[in-house]
Amino acid sequence: MKARLIVTLFLCLFLLLSQGVAEAVMGSPDVHQAATLIVPFMERDMAGAQNTLVVADCFCTGTQIIHWELWDIDGNRVGLYGNQDLTGGISWVSDFATILSSASPAQLTQLTVGSVYRGFLTIDLVTASTPLPPTDGSYPFSNWNCIQGWIYYVRLLQGAANGIPMIHIEAQAGATVSERGLYDTSDAREELDAEARYWADNGIVDPDNKIDLIMSRIYQSPPEGTSRIVVWTWRPSVNPTDTPGSVPYYQESDANVPIASGTVNLNHIVNVIDVTGTQNGIYYIQNIPADYSTYVFSFNTSFQVANPALTWEAMFQSTILPEFSP
Repeated sequence: MKARLIVTLFLCLFLLLSQGVAEAVMGSPDVHQAATLIVPFMERDMAGAQNTLVVADCFCTGTQIIHWELWDIDGNRVGLYGNQDLTGGISWVSDFATILSSASPAQLTQLTVGSVYRGFLTIDLVTASTPLPPTDGSYPFSNWNCIQGWIYYVRLLQGAANGIPMIHIEAQAGATVSERGLYDTSDAREELDAEARYWADNGIVDPDNKIDLIMSRIYQSPPEGTSRIVVWTWRPSVNPTDTPGSVPYYQESDANVPIASGTVNLNHIVNVIDVTGTQNGIYYIQNIPADYSTYVFSFNTSFQVANPALTWEAMFQSTILPEFSP
């Protein structure tokens, strides 16, 4: 009985102590318990057919607080935010439509892109409720790594839904300067820029300090197959509204036959690239500049009115290489 009690106490102590320790690779977007979660793409169409659902799970002991903050596609604060108390095993569940229900006309205008609302969401574990954004120097970060999150993009009226993990950002106070400093150069949050990614793989600084290559899977074959690529690039520690600008791209078929090439404008924090053509293959983006934490994934969809059974949606995280030599 005494031995069992000692083991139980040891396990409880281990759980408590391990919550503040980064257990995956700093500088790499591992799906692991984290201190910050990012939804790189929030979308809601004005007709109500599309929505974005978010779920943040808490594995902390005791009551914890998360602060969520909505940003527009250009990295500007919208003024829609909240603080939520969580206890172990309790989830925060919301969706873009619910968040927008309290928006003012000016806030809706700020989020409007054509016929949809778009932005991105940050979720941080904090030590106290706050009206401040995470880019403020007085923001009360908590560095416990004990939250996880999921994103669901739904087209329920069309019979399609899919999901991917949120971007999991771990905190580690002892990490190298190359690996940390997402919101500010002094914070403990991991970055996902070229330097951090290369350091995570090789333990040295990236030679050219650029993300050399991003590879995104696309499905364009008829009937009605369409692909779009979401590119999230943010460097709030430098300037939260800076963008990479124009970068090279090229597109190849599954048979490695060139389809298109040129430049693509990444002139927002959240960039949506509508891929043209009718062939399946890979869409390559090159040379993301220094300091941009970057995450990319592709939407591949089909909606066939004449045959709803063939409606589908597939989402794939893109491969990001900080250094590439063909």
